[in-house]
Amino acid sequence: MSCQDCLNRREFFARSALAAAALAALEACGDGQIGPPLRNTTGGGDPNVPPGPPLTISLASHPELATVGVLVELDRERAVMRTGANSFLGLSRICTHEQCDVEVRSNQLECPCHGSLYAKDGSVIHGPNVSSGPITALRQLDVTIDTAAGTITIA
Repeated sequence: MSCQDCLNRREFFARSALAAAALAALEACGDGQIGPPLRNTTGGGDPNVPPGPPLTISLASHPELATVGVLVELDRERAVMRTGANSFLGLSRICTHEQCDVEVRSNQLECPCHGSLYAKDGSVIHGPNVSSGPITALRQLDVTIDTAAGTITIA
């Protein structure tokens, strides 16, 4: 058997040590997350506000919005809650820590990236499980109600 491409023991251990050192350096470079979703912030836009046009939904398509105080996910970046007979609170689902998309769980908003937890009104319950400074409340979004059409628009 020819061994032109074989490594001797010394080369094998040297390369293994180099690979282990590179892996350790990569692990030390962050908090284990590859990174948040990329946001389009051209033009100086707020990365914590959903980009693009407003979202209009039919209230009939979300029967849970008939109940005051129930937080409902509308799309990847927006949630809404009925606060009164004809009032709603719109919230961005973009975490203010590193712009990951938060999830509605048990009528609260939780960031799967670093563990930040927000109340149903978007206020901070506790910040991320890393030492990168304080976070702020989720951004409130404008909500327009069209009672005749039975729709709300979240900008």
